[in-house]
Order: sequence, then structure tokens, then C-alpha cells
Amino acid sequence: MFAPYQLVILSKNYFLWQGVKHALPYMVNPAPTLQWFNKDNDNCVFELREKILCDNSETKWLIITEENRTQEIQQFLPPGRVCVLSDKLSIKQLTQQLKHPEFRRCMRKESPLTHSEIHICLLIIMGFSPNTIARMLHKSPKTIYTHRRNAMAKFHCNTLAELHRKIRTIENHSLHQ
Repeated sequence: MFAPYQLVILSKNYFLWQGVKHALPYMVNPAPTLQWFNKDNDNCVFELREKILCDNSETKWLIITEENRTQEIQQFLPPGRVCVLSDKLSIKQLTQQLKHPEFRRCMRKESPLTHSEIHICLLIIMGFSPNTIARMLHKSPKTIYTHRRNAMAKFHCNTLAELHRKIRTIENHSLHQ
């Protein structure tokens, strides 16, 4: 019998990985497949996103990551199939989530960033202007502004400075360390 979801530790925290790895068989039976994404490069979240999107089995994914990253990570991963949990859960809370994961409760109300919005945000971080990005991608500047506006709405930003700060936070924590 297989667990109805995959469990992923998305953290460089070795002690979190070892703790979950050793406690998992005692917490839930059958134990889900456990994976550790601990890479210190800019592709870790995108690799996980691609892995989930390429999985045709409709498997659910339970992700455990640092508390300050849960909302940003949830934003990058596909809705409906992913639940992102904080590493600050107690053993009792974690056991409860593992035994009875509530993916509906964990789904966000807003939609995730699209691949294009992510791409535009990363180019903005690199210092490219919307007009330059439009020329590079052979798109209309209006399209680039629309992607940026949509990303701002999804990050709940009112100003460009706030968007840059939030993108840099994600960049520093999960994309370009």
C-alpha cells in the first residue's frame, strides 16, 4: 500500500531532514516517499516545480520548509496538489498533518505565479527594464508590464519598491543563494 502523497523537505537544515527521516515510520503508516531538496543553487524551487508538473499521476505533495519561506514557496508551486508546511510545527501537529493532510486548507486563494511572471521577476532582479525585457523576449512592453502588474497583485504589493524587496527576499532565500 502506498501513501497518497509525496513528502519533500525543502531546506538546507540537515537536522530537520534527519529528524523527519527517522521519525516518519513512527508517525504515519504507510510512510510516504521522502525526498530532500537541499541544493544551494538557484534552481531548487524550479526543479521541484517541474518535477510536480511532470508527474502525471496526480500525486499530492506535502512540502516542509522554513517558516519564513512557506508563503513564497507555496506561490511558486502548482495549486491543488501541494501543501506547504512550516518547519516550526510541533511533533504532534506534524504527525496530525502527515496522517490526515488537508490539501484544501493549505491551498492559497490567489493563483500561483505563471512561468512568464517568474521569468519577468527574475529579469527585473537582474536589473533589466521592462522595455529591455520586452526586446529580449520579443514581446510587447505592455505584455511585460502586465506580467509585472500580475506578479505585484499576487505578492500583494502596492509599489515597485515593495515588489523588488519581495522578489529579493525570495531570491535570497530560495532562488539565488
